[in-house]
Amino acid sequence: MLKRLLVVLLIVILGVAAYLFYSSRAFTEELDAVDLVSDEAIFVFETDEPVQVWNQLVSQPIWKRLSAVPSLKGVEKQLVMLDSLTGRSGKLESSLSGNQFVVSLHPTAKSEFDFLFLTAFKDKNQNDFINSIKNRVDASSLNTRNYSGETIYEYNDQEQQTRLSYAMLENVVVASYNSFLIEEAIRYLKSENLRSFKDAYRELYDSKPKPKDGLGIFRIGSQGVATFVKGIVKNENLDFINNFSQLQLSANLELKFAENKVFLDGFTFYKDGDKMDFANDKRGGGSLFSNYISNRTAIYYQYNINESEQVEALHNYAFEPKNTFKGDVDKYVIGKGFLEGLSGEIGFMILEELPNMEMDKVLIMKTADLEAQMGLLKSFSLALSEGDSSELINDYYKENEVFQINQPEFPAHLFNGQFKGFTRTYITQYDDMVVMANNMKAIKVFVDDIYNDNTWGRSLNQRRFLDGVSKNAGFNFIINIPRFWNTLLDDSSPDWQALFQKYAPQLKSIDLMALQLSEVGSNQYVNLELGYNLNPIKSVQDILLTESMGLRFSENLIYGPKAIENFNDRSTDFVVQDEMNNIHFFNDEGERIFDRGLEGKIVSDIFQIDYYKNGKLQIVFATENAIYAFDRLGEALPGYPIRLLNDGAITHMNLVDYNNTKNYRYFVAASNGDLYLFDKKGNNLEGWTPRKTSGKLATAPSHYRLSGIGDYMVAMNQNGELYIMNRRGELQTGGPVNLGEGVSTDYVLLQRGDQGESQLATISAEGEVVRVNFNGELTFRNQLLRPDKSPKFNLIKDQLGDQYLLVIHEFNSVSVMSSEMEVLFEKNMTSEDLDFQFFSFGSDKNIFVITDQVQEFIYLYNLNGELLNTRPINGRGEIEVKYSGSKNEYSIYAIHQNQFATYKLPL
Repeated sequence: MLKRLLVVLLIVILGVAAYLFYSSRAFTEELDAVDLVSDEAIFVFETDEPVQVWNQLVSQPIWKRLSAVPSLKGVEKQLVMLDSLTGRSGKLESSLSGNQFVVSLHPTAKSEFDFLFLTAFKDKNQNDFINSIKNRVDASSLNTRNYSGETIYEYNDQEQQTRLSYAMLENVVVASYNSFLIEEAIRYLKSENLRSFKDAYRELYDSKPKPKDGLGIFRIGSQGVATFVKGIVKNENLDFINNFSQLQLSANLELKFAENKVFLDGFTFYKDGDKMDFANDKRGGGSLFSNYISNRTAIYYQYNINESEQVEALHNYAFEPKNTFKGDVDKYVIGKGFLEGLSGEIGFMILEELPNMEMDKVLIMKTADLEAQMGLLKSFSLALSEGDSSELINDYYKENEVFQINQPEFPAHLFNGQFKGFTRTYITQYDDMVVMANNMKAIKVFVDDIYNDNTWGRSLNQRRFLDGVSKNAGFNFIINIPRFWNTLLDDSSPDWQALFQKYAPQLKSIDLMALQLSEVGSNQYVNLELGYNLNPIKSVQDILLTESMGLRFSENLIYGPKAIENFNDRSTDFVVQDEMNNIHFFNDEGERIFDRGLEGKIVSDIFQIDYYKNGKLQIVFATENAIYAFDRLGEALPGYPIRLLNDGAITHMNLVDYNNTKNYRYFVAASNGDLYLFDKKGNNLEGWTPRKTSGKLATAPSHYRLSGIGDYMVAMNQNGELYIMNRRGELQTGGPVNLGEGVSTDYVLLQRGDQGESQLATISAEGEVVRVNFNGELTFRNQLLRPDKSPKFNLIKDQLGDQYLLVIHEFNSVSVMSSEMEVLFEKNMTSEDLDFQFFSFGSDKNIFVITDQVQEFIYLYNLNGELLNTRPINGRGEIEVKYSGSKNEYSIYAIHQNQFATYKLPL
């Protein structure tokens, strides 16, 4: 009996040994190249036609531009060198064609990566390939060394200053310009215990073992992508990277080329079976939000799914909810059907990063019952303040109410960790959408860009981004790389940042990355698109602006043009004033609507009010002696003009409407610095009869509503004293804040959050940049370098008052600086009397205006200091600039002597 058991055991052992021998490399003598690739590889690219792939790549129009980057140019030179070593005449292609060719990317040090090249030859012809190279190489350039019983060859190219290491590992030739990767491949050959890339991503090879349709196949996993991103960024603990690395997601993506595009498409796989559900039964019914996506958008997410709960079901491992707040959200919002009321069409915009500004984020959600949804959110906001409506801070913009959820990360608590980055949530409505933003400025930018057609759907040059959005895809993710560039630079490690800065024009030619996920049966289809444009990196143009419309008056003009919205059709009307103090009101086609005589020159901006609360708008403004108000036909409003001051001329006037109730207030400053607050009938309000200050104001007094805090009235005097008051005129800081010896320029509000975080910034007459919070605390002081002669220092806000530049004006030069005090450009201009303006419609659409009052010339520059108009525009007053996204052009409005003129500047 024992003998029988021994015989059976021997047979079993021999059978297993025979199977292992048959299935091993010892029998087949062929090794799969991917078995030598570490599981830490960022990606693996496989093809049977490497030379064909390379030839197609270098024939793409984008390659010529990208090859200016030394590392990419080096790859091209190295392959040309390899071709010469094999004898040219197509021998490299014939040697590699039909064999398994693999390229893998590996982390080799902190912030460093390198490639490993592997070719698995059939029929042992790897020896012929290597020998053909050996016979053409100078023996003195070729060294050998032994590693774990394998020979590593090292070829030193003196001309290229490179060293190529390679080895023959059975039927596989491995090569790299980093010898560590060759040694690692040898370790994988020798050890059965190391986990290869194929072991780590078995699902990719079970699904598609070899490329079939495309030129080759990229195999990639979420862990590899996270490793690559961590190698580029300076902060490795970014939440979105760590979250993505835990998804256990992988994909096979086939490489394809098209006109101005590179495509990678295939199917995704989930190791743990926890598949993300992007099912969309609408099949093309999605709105795409095309006319709502601001041209300032850097990153855009769009969900077009069956129900919003699919977004809630997505995992975000980086999000840690606040349990008490999560309970309130579940009870008062989700539990009352908010998610069920959404259509499943959700857009999330992350706008471009601007200096010294919080990154703006806007979330838009379509709903069938907007009124109910807004009521639910407003009730929740009220519940958070324990029913005290006085704590419900709201605001208005373009007639829409904006209220606040004053708790961090409300959208993330609502959608289980998605849409992070909201320290507070500002909520409004637009059309049939609930709109959420992370600050008030983001609400304003969103609404204004829709109004100005500054959106993807309205802009000819942005339409191509919409091509990257599929109506059938349940999820779309788009990066507008030029808009994302500032964020990329800020977040990159120093080595990568230097590379990105040096080769920015070349790298930004790839301007679009779009990812789509769609459900195809039981599989999830993924499409990754890289789009590029070949616009000239530097275009030199002689642009002579010519008038597109002109209008002459009998007297010289001294004020304007001021653009006014026509409430009937949203067209643009204009107001100008001539030297006889007459105002002229006309439309953008040159049709004159009315002329009226005034007593004095206009000293304020021109504001629009809805005096009768019926949706029809009138204009109101101040002269030195009175406040005037006219309807669109030139009829004075009842009781106007209002003569307010018995002594002291009006120097400034601002419009205040606390709660968008149309109960207007006029915030007025007199020449002696006295402050008044009048209602729209001219009655002086309590606390302002007047409110005394220490001298003449540097700029108009203003009202600010800080969400979550309340209302502030602010005035800044030319002697450098800053007054921060409440609505009753009471100082909130104990006394005026001293900003320096004097101020002769404007200031800007940097709204961050509470009164300690939000700040006012300006620059003193001595060139000291100062910031002060609403507690009256000086939070920042920095003295700019003073030139030898007496300079003038200016803070110039853009047309929305959100961004600003610093300008140093000497007699013969102008220096323009960013808000971070970095010099943008300098110009030699010999004039003591210059005025400046700044218009911004996105990071790549900026106009800085210099007006020479002496010569009456207006110069337009971009922020690189390049003239946009070869010949200056005639004029000496402020200009108006509008940007049309649909036409991709600026409209410029100016006055000179007795003429109003319109100019068109195409981009």
